[in-house]
Amino acid sequence: MVAIEELASSRIRLKIANLLSSRPATLSEMSELTGISVQGVLKHLKKVRDEGLLTENNMKSGKYLRQRKLYFMRGRKVADYSEGDLLVASVGMSTDDLVRRVGDVYDELDWLAQDIVILRRRARELSHRMRRVLDEVTEDEARISGLVDGLPLADDEKQIAYLIFTEDTPERARAILKDHYGCRDPEAGLAAVAAKIREGRM
Repeated sequence: MVAIEELASSRIRLKIANLLSSRPATLSEMSELTGISVQGVLKHLKKVRDEGLLTENNMKSGKYLRQRKLYFMRGRKVADYSEGDLLVASVGMSTDDLVRRVGDVYDELDWLAQDIVILRRRARELSHRMRRVLDEVTEDEARISGLVDGLPLADDEKQIAYLIFTEDTPERARAILKDHYGCRDPEAGLAAVAAKIREGRM
């Protein structure tokens, strides 16, 4: 089973997979979407093909369109709502086996298209919100770094201070001190450094 990490190792490949999950597309479309050459697109498609996810189809000339080679994702579907350096994407199973004709096909397609528009808008909004939250987290972490680095503590005490203020639970901080730093009495170390910072006895 392909993991999102394998596709997400390249943001361009992720964009291509996202497009090909929604509909078949030509090389020129993918080139325009990603801003890279057709040759560059072909290199990314090879990786997707190697994962067994790519379908290729030679569309014959018809009444409206000329002959073209089309590419489409097979077996897995990719949703990509990444923004800047925030990766928001997932790989899901294809639901081809769920396709059932119920009533008027046009009405079904129209309803699904409208639902997708709403869901995509929601996903984008959540992605924007997540980006803002992560920016706040990053700023707070930077402030913690600045404050801890500015404390007149010994290096090992600063490391303990980092663990006090960055780990989710005291239990996790104690386990890290014991397992990774050889601390014989993590509880005492954490308490002593916390008291020093609180009382300003440095």
